[in-house]
Amino acid sequence: MNSDLFNIFKELSNLASSSNSFNVIDEPIDIKLQMEYFKRSKRIRRDSSVRLEDVEDLAAPELDDEQLRDRMILLASIDDPRAYRILEEYSKDKSNRLHQWALMAQQESKMLIEGNLLNERQVFVSTGLGGRGNLLRYFVALVGNNLDEFAPYQQHVIQSEFETALKNNRSEIENIEFQGKYAAMTVLIPLDIPCHQTLLDAVDECNMYGNFLKTDFLITNVKTLTFEEIDDFVEGRSKDIGSKDEIEMEDIDDLGEPDTDDLPF
Repeated sequence: MNSDLFNIFKELSNLASSSNSFNVIDEPIDIKLQMEYFKRSKRIRRDSSVRLEDVEDLAAPELDDEQLRDRMILLASIDDPRAYRILEEYSKDKSNRLHQWALMAQQESKMLIEGNLLNERQVFVSTGLGGRGNLLRYFVALVGNNLDEFAPYQQHVIQSEFETALKNNRSEIENIEFQGKYAAMTVLIPLDIPCHQTLLDAVDECNMYGNFLKTDFLITNVKTLTFEEIDDFVEGRSKDIGSKDEIEMEDIDDLGEPDTDDLPF
């Protein structure tokens, strides 16, 4: 885990302890799509003022995908619950090729309406893996220490100790898989919990049973990795995960009031 990532985790914890107005999209959304959405939204907002009746029809047959994307962005800029309901209804169809785009617009619309209603600044935490409520989803890969494959009892220890450590910190394991010397899991951890320390504590507990885990582990919320990708990363055959996919702060400035923040990692 690099120092930049650790500092972002600390910043998230500090923000969470001082605010309840966090917005996390539940479903995983490709980071590149998020980058495109924020950049496009910033450009369109500068050039357009729009009325609900001008953009409310997302089923108009004459609209191509690019026009639909723009129309959803414009709907998200309108402080009207009707605009939110239109986006909410459109995003229900997960088979729609613009489903993820609709989720981004729906979340932005929700933040705009709630922020103005409550007169409270909203914070948008945007990650590739999404989350649930105030929980962020992380992908974690553990590496065996001087072994080629985890023994059955070691797999049991890992699952048991991580479940306990996470539960004690209002967190949970969604799933866990083993292959060779690797254990891969997705976990949900609250914004105000120092996830690195929680996971490190679990590793230390596992190592009470034979020091069979390396204390360095891989953690990301950009995407889930295959075991082949984990091996490439551990063996130094790939660069930092997501380094080319980070969302720059200037890409999401001036999206409208209230402001939105993005903390990509």
